Amino acid sequence: MYQKALASDDIDVFILFSGDGHFSSVTSFLKNFYHKQVVIYGVNGSFSKQLKETANVFYTLPTEKDINESFYKSIFDYLKTSPRPNYNEAIETAVKKNRGGASKQKIANAMKTLMENDVISERSIANTKGKKQKMLFVDWEKAEKYMLSGE
Repeated sequence: MYQKALASDDIDVFILFSGDGHFSSVTSFLKNFYHKQVVIYGVNGSFSKQLKETANVFYTLPTEKDINESFYKSIFDYLKTSPRPNYNEAIETAVKKNRGGASKQKIANAMKTLMENDVISERSIANTKGKKQKMLFVDWEKAEKYMLSGE
C-alpha cells in the first residue's frame, strides 16, 4: 500500500477490507501524509477501534440492520407455520434456526422490537378445553412494511 501510494498520484481513495489494527499505521500514513481518503470495511466483533479511528470512513459488516432482519425473518417463518404460536416457542425456534449465530437474548430483543412496534401482539385465547393460552398474532401488513423499511 505504501508503494502504491508513493507511485500513484492518480489514486485518491484506498479501500481496505480488514479489521486488523496493524493496518492503522498505513491508514494514518495515507490519510495524514498523502491526503488520501481511506475507507475500511471490517467484520463486527473483530474490528479494531484504532483502525476505525484512523480511517476517513468505516463500515462494520454485517450491520445491525442485517442481523436483526435475519432474526425477524426467523421469527416470522415460525409464526407462518405454527398453528398455535406462542412466545417461548417462537424464541426457541428462531434460536435453533440461526444455528448458534444468535443468543436467546438477541432473538428476544428482536421479538421485543416487533411487539413494541405492534407488528406482533400476544393475546390470551381459550383452547378447546376452555383453558386460556397466550398466543402470538401478526399484523402481516405491518410485518411486510417493517421488513421492507429495514427498521
